[in-house]
Amino acid sequence: MGSNETQPPWRHGAAGRAWLVLVAVGYAAVQLVAVAPGMGLGWDEVVYVSQVDPRVPATEFIAPRARGITLLVAPVALVTSSTEALRVYLCLLSALGLYASFRVWLRVRPGPVVPVAALLFASTWLALFYGNEAMPNLWVAFGAVAATGFFLRCVRPEAGRGPAAGLALSVAAVALLRPPDSVWLVLPLALALARPGWRCRRAGIALVAGLVVGWADWIVEAYVRFGGPAARWQAAGAANETGLHVSLLDHVRALDGPLLCRPPADCGPVVTAWLLWLIAVPALALLGLYAARRHDRAPTTRHRAHPVTVLHPGGPRVPGGVPGLAGCVLAAVCGLAMAVPYAFLVGYAAPRFLLPAYALLALPVAHAVWSPGRRPVLAGLVAAGVVAQVVLQGITLDKVVTGGLARRGADGRVARALLAMDVRPPCLVYGERAVMIAYRMGCHGYPVLSWPAEAPAQVRGAPAAGTRVVAVDRGGPTPAPFLRPWEAAGMPRRWHAYELR
Repeated sequence: MGSNETQPPWRHGAAGRAWLVLVAVGYAAVQLVAVAPGMGLGWDEVVYVSQVDPRVPATEFIAPRARGITLLVAPVALVTSSTEALRVYLCLLSALGLYASFRVWLRVRPGPVVPVAALLFASTWLALFYGNEAMPNLWVAFGAVAATGFFLRCVRPEAGRGPAAGLALSVAAVALLRPPDSVWLVLPLALALARPGWRCRRAGIALVAGLVVGWADWIVEAYVRFGGPAARWQAAGAANETGLHVSLLDHVRALDGPLLCRPPADCGPVVTAWLLWLIAVPALALLGLYAARRHDRAPTTRHRAHPVTVLHPGGPRVPGGVPGLAGCVLAAVCGLAMAVPYAFLVGYAAPRFLLPAYALLALPVAHAVWSPGRRPVLAGLVAAGVVAQVVLQGITLDKVVTGGLARRGADGRVARALLAMDVRPPCLVYGERAVMIAYRMGCHGYPVLSWPAEAPAQVRGAPAAGTRVVAVDRGGPTPAPFLRPWEAAGMPRRWHAYELR
């Protein structure tokens, strides 16, 4: 890394932390400006938030979901139903999560590489959009980055109990948020313990303890509500269409903005710019591995007071250090492992599914992007690539936010129109976007994506005496026959409401 490696380590570490703070502050600021805090809650967000919001009925919590996000939003949801307060809280918390997770790596790779990796990840439209969303994938990404960093610190000969505790806590957090993701994270970490010099009993115990603690809530709830873990796992697989699938092309389509690429939704064509971006990520990661290898082999100065680092040309690794190549390989393997189930085992795509993979791959990519001393022409190409990244991400973020505001704004208008027609709790709302509309009204919500010719059993009767039941529809060609007897006036354009008696 040039002359920076010969600076006193305390300055080196302080500079890395300072740059990481600036990245985190910028991440929060861009969220507040570019992603409207007033955007209403989406379907999944309503499910998680309604579990702890005492002012609304709890939306059905199906088998694949886990309680991690519900616990994360509880401090705000228990106090207020303000969407703006929740968004700001999550924005600030995600900036803290970005800083805390990548800071773990500063003890493994001092210098500018880690802040650059955090910046590359934080500048994606996915990280910016989901920073203030009550969704689990971004938090899984932070947990995965922290876990790999703690693992590398834990396998050092001089490591104490702190890195092991951090590893266990990070794995437990991932498991609490999305239990299956924790398995795909732990698998390559457990296999890495077979590497010579990394056989660390404490790290193995931490991995097992993290899984046990993180999965405990899911398993207990499986016995209480789903008939046991096997039954819940089977129900979760059916809901998520698990099996052997190849959804890579759907993930490419989803990068251009659809938040969910699942039939019958039309995810649009493959956008060339995003296809090139997705190809560039693994290509740059490979270049980053090469750059890390060259850095490991370069002569460096080791300060007596700082036990991190290094390889000397042709010599053994200095005890107490972790070679940059080994750390980059581990991050890349863990990232690819966490992408496997969503690319090959789930029958649909959502761009947020790959957030953990992008976060981990940002570490080797940063080695490729940040390499002082390269030739001016190559440096210019890298700078142009970074500018293109920012432009592409910004355009897509603006499109996603604009579409989200329009859809969720319509939900709010429909809810206000129904309240104006004196549809008030106790009430039940059916329809395609019924969950979001009902949450704004304090009603129960039941999703119906396509209306059958005859009223299904769950629609024919109210769940309790005195409950008003209303169906909402966005204006299909012809409403289902059982919806025709009554249509409410005063609804927003293209929307219709039908009272079910």
